[in-house]
Amino acid sequence: MKHILTTAIAALLLAACAQNNQPARTLYYWGDFNKQQYQTLNNALTPQEQIANMEKYFLDAQSNQAKAAPGTHAHLGMLYAKVGNLAGAKTQFEMEKQAFPESTAYMNFLLKNVAGVKS
Repeated sequence: MKHILTTAIAALLLAACAQNNQPARTLYYWGDFNKQQYQTLNNALTPQEQIANMEKYFLDAQSNQAKAAPGTHAHLGMLYAKVGNLAGAKTQFEMEKQAFPESTAYMNFLLKNVAGVKS
């Protein structure tokens, strides 16, 4: 009898855990960032289209009250640099540094290279 009761309680606890139908909340908002990176690497979209997608990504992250994923500001900064918007690139690299201090060395490298480009 004790074994049956223990099994029944365990089954109820497992069933209660399975009832949580909400998706797991992640630390960062990823949205379709991976898809955007893939499109960038395959030149599937123009830089302007990619910039528009990234700006929408940040609006979506904000509306979901979530933090932007690591590398997203750097990615947008690289896109801005590609189209000649050096001020926008610098801003995004600084935002990446602020959000993810471990990226400081690489962001400083990118900032130094952007600073050397004549607009």
